[in-house]
Amino acid sequence: MDDIFNTIRLIEKYLPKPTYTLKKTKYLNCKDLINDRFTLKENIPPYNQSAMDGIGVISKKDAYILKGKTLLDKYIDYKIKDNECVIVKTGSLIPNSIKYIIPNEAYFQNKNLFHIFKYDFKNTFIRKKGHVFKSGQKFIFKNRYLNKTELFIYNSFKNISVKIKNNLSFKIISTGNEFTKNHFIYPTNASYLVNYLNSHNQKIDKNIHIKDDQKILEKELKNSKSNITIVIGGTGKSEDDFDFRNFKLLVDGLNLKPGRPFKSFIRNRQIFLFFPGNPCSSFVLTNILVNSLILKYQFSKVLNFDNEIDIEKIKFNFESLMRKSFLFGIMKNDQNIKIFNNQESSNISNILKSNCLIYFNKTKKLRIYKLNDK
Repeated sequence: MDDIFNTIRLIEKYLPKPTYTLKKTKYLNCKDLINDRFTLKENIPPYNQSAMDGIGVISKKDAYILKGKTLLDKYIDYKIKDNECVIVKTGSLIPNSIKYIIPNEAYFQNKNLFHIFKYDFKNTFIRKKGHVFKSGQKFIFKNRYLNKTELFIYNSFKNISVKIKNNLSFKIISTGNEFTKNHFIYPTNASYLVNYLNSHNQKIDKNIHIKDDQKILEKELKNSKSNITIVIGGTGKSEDDFDFRNFKLLVDGLNLKPGRPFKSFIRNRQIFLFFPGNPCSSFVLTNILVNSLILKYQFSKVLNFDNEIDIEKIKFNFESLMRKSFLFGIMKNDQNIKIFNNQESSNISNILKSNCLIYFNKTKKLRIYKLNDK
C-alpha cells in the first residue's frame, strides 16, 4: 500500500496542463485566478476633471462670457478666451486649457455673463488627468486571486483583458443502496466535497448519487469529461462493492487510517479517485489529497503543515496504531494539542469537534494540519 504523500506526488503527474481564458477586467470576480501582467496605455482618468460645480476659466478676470457646457461622459475640447467660461459639474471632463474652477457660490449670473465676487483663485478645484493611475503603470498578477478591495479598482479598467487560469473540473459520484429514506444518516460526503470545491473556486461538472451497480458506475466513468472524477463508496470487499479487476489501478490502497481502501486510476489523462464511503475517510482525503492537487495545479505548491511537535509532548496511545494515521484533535496553541481518544473511523462526531488533523507517520514528530473551515 502506498504512503499518502507518495500517492499525491504520483497522481500530480497526471494533472492537466493549465489552460487560460482572456477576460475583461470589468467582468472579473473574486473566483478568477489571474496569471497575467498588463501596462496601462492611457491615464485614468484620461482627461482633467472638475472637482466642483461651477464654471471653468483659463485666467483671472472679474467677469466671463458663457462659451458652453462640459459633460460627464463626453470630452469637448473647448477653445475659450481669457474672458470666456464653460459650465462644469463635479467630475465633468474639461479641456487642458482650463486653469481654474470657480464654484457656484463665488459668482452671480446675469444671462450669459458671470460676475466674480469672492473667489481668490488660490484653489484650482481641478483633478488632473491620471490622478488615479498614470499611463505606463504596470500591474503584475502571479497566479493569485484578487481581494475585494483590488476587485473594486480593477473592475474600473473596462477595456483591458487579462489572462485567467481555468479551474480544474470535477465529477462527483456517490454510491450506496443503503442510503434510503429510512437510513439514519444521509450520504453527506458528496455535499461536503461539493462545498469544499466551491470554496476553493473549482468547477463541478456533475454531482450524482447512484446505487451499487457496476455497469452504471462504469458507464458514468466512461462518459466523464472532467479533469478529476471522484467516486465515494464501494471500495471495500463486500458483495455489493465494486469489482476493480476491470480497472488498471494506479493506486490500490493506502497505508493510512482513515482512508485505507482508496483506489485510483488514469484514463486519457483524466484522474479517477475512489474514496471510501466512510465519512471520516472521505473528509481526510478531501482535505489532504484533493487540496494537494488543487494547490499543485493552481499555484504549483505542495501542501504545507502548519506546525510540528514532538510526539512525547502528546498524551495518546500511539502504539495502538497499526499504520500511518490522520488523527482528529483540538489545537489551542502551537504546543497545546489534544488528540481525541476515540479515533474509530466511523466516529463522524470527531469531524465536528476537531479543528486540526494530526499526522502520525511512525516517527518522533507529529505534523499538524489546521482545518481552515472551522
